[in-house]
Amino acid sequence: MDKQENAFVDVNPVIFIEKGEILLAKRVDNIVEGGKWHLPGGRVKYDETFEMTLKRVTLEKTNLLVELKHPILEENLVGIYDDPKRDPREHIIGLALLCRIIGGTVKPKGKVKELRSVSEKGTEGLEIAFDHRKMVKDAFSINPN
Repeated sequence: MDKQENAFVDVNPVIFIEKGEILLAKRVDNIVEGGKWHLPGGRVKYDETFEMTLKRVTLEKTNLLVELKHPILEENLVGIYDDPKRDPREHIIGLALLCRIIGGTVKPKGKVKELRSVSEKGTEGLEIAFDHRKMVKDAFSINPN
């Protein structure tokens, strides 16, 4: 395999379902980090904005329609995660963004086998994929509710 020349970018939705609870998705078993929990994000495609990606990947994985929580993109930023080793597959920069549900019903889709709303304390016993534990911790520290 050729060495990767450029980093990719993932957008990860931080969806506070109820006061103090974030929606996490459990990855199907037969993929990297399978069976672990994560924020249900994905890769930014060519010609997509971060918000477009956020809407697309959230719908693909959770069946939920979302939008950014705040009108200005930067106001939604939970964090930027750029450790080149954060994903074992390749160098992927992750952005975690606050968003809110505007439609749909919670239903696992795509490479997600389960969805769960969890409190900060509820994440303690969960196996969390990649560096999403840091993203989740950062999101709870913002406490947007």
